[in-house]
Amino acid sequence: MKNKGNRFTYVVGSGIYINLTNRCTNRCTFCIRNNGDGAYGVDTLWLSREPSAQEVLEDLKQYDMRQYDEVVFCGYGEPTIRLDVLLAVAKGVKEAYQMPIRINTNGHANLIHGRNVAPLFAGLIDTVSISLNTPSAEEYEKLCLPVYGKQAYEAVVAFAKACVPYVKNVVFSVVRQTLTEEELAACQKIADEAGVKLRIRELI
Repeated sequence: MKNKGNRFTYVVGSGIYINLTNRCTNRCTFCIRNNGDGAYGVDTLWLSREPSAQEVLEDLKQYDMRQYDEVVFCGYGEPTIRLDVLLAVAKGVKEAYQMPIRINTNGHANLIHGRNVAPLFAGLIDTVSISLNTPSAEEYEKLCLPVYGKQAYEAVVAFAKACVPYVKNVVFSVVRQTLTEEELAACQKIADEAGVKLRIRELI
């Protein structure tokens, strides 16, 4: 039984994180939410309901935003599923605080919405961090269990390329402990060919 609450925002290091949804189009075998109800000192990131944009913006007022470096859309779900809310919150954050904004995403946004949504990020989103996770479609399907099956991986790479003209910092991320050195090198090549950065993160 999941312990559910209404934790719409939380702090990780120097960032304010926004938890828009628990829905996700992946079921990654290494996902942090497999480890428990919460993380980063937060009791639970499972939501009893999804917040409106206004609720998130009101929740942000509890923080002295001058003490933080960025706002990050990242919780126990895929934030681009709630694209309209994400964009409305991002617009509100830019207008009120002029802060950098990052989206941590599985890269399925264009599959989810059936169109290229990357142009909507222009002027709002400063960083898009996309979980590449593996250098092959076959391994991605095994590791991430996407609802879109084999087409998901190609769509993730295509989404990164689509973001490049509109977002100044586009990053692929992979988890070091899930890949060999050869696979990490292959991921670097994919990132280079897509014109984006590669970030190798540690498994929590």
